[in-house]
Amino acid sequence: MKIKNSAACAFLLASSPVLANTKLGSGQPPPSSDKTDTPPAKTKEVRPPIPPSKTNQKFNIASINLDKANKSTVKVCDNAKLRKQKRPRARNVVSLAFNPNKKQVATLQFDMEDILTSKDEQVLLVLYSRCLSKKPKIKTPLSRKKLALDVNDLEILGTYNIAAQSDSTQMTVEVDLETDKLAKQAKAGNDTFYFQAALLKKSDFDKKHYGATKLSPLEAVHVTQKSCPEQKAFSDNVRSENTSCKGLPNKSN
Repeated sequence: MKIKNSAACAFLLASSPVLANTKLGSGQPPPSSDKTDTPPAKTKEVRPPIPPSKTNQKFNIASINLDKANKSTVKVCDNAKLRKQKRPRARNVVSLAFNPNKKQVATLQFDMEDILTSKDEQVLLVLYSRCLSKKPKIKTPLSRKKLALDVNDLEILGTYNIAAQSDSTQMTVEVDLETDKLAKQAKAGNDTFYFQAALLKKSDFDKKHYGATKLSPLEAVHVTQKSCPEQKAFSDNVRSENTSCKGLPNKSN
């Protein structure tokens, strides 16, 4: 099953974070940085029980590929696997090179596998951030993998409805990116982008109960302008923090 996101993704974030100030149900939002005269009321977190069968999951992004039609626009670099990454570390890092002087659209294909069975309709989210957090800022007790993305720099690339099913399934999600806007990110010191897929019941999604989410392992895409980097430059860039992450509020990493 292949689904294409109709909105082109420029890898540029909205002015306000997606999950930072929403009702999270059994999850927990980051503390507010706003100063007020009255302290916020404390609420008791109610965490749902964790069935063992639900935490031993295989749900993940099997691969991130470039659409074959874009091979003349963007080059997939052959870099060796990274070692000694800081935690949280991406399971895989895809390296891409592109011409920053041309306004082009390239398509990334996210191959999802082992999407968990459910008697209820589910929603699949593709989450993206330039920044990571060592300590998850949203508690997801139903997920074996925890949220590694920083919610203060998090964006939802797409949402996809999945009908109730009796067998696990696979699907490919396509997301367009605009290389001229991607070039602005790279020039600003943001060259590595992080992704996790999230899966939850549609009823929980509609109520913004993100704490009930199941998450995939962390994946990453590294970009270089003009030509593919040498191995050392590639490793140094991925290991270093993106510029946009240095001034984030409530920074825990």
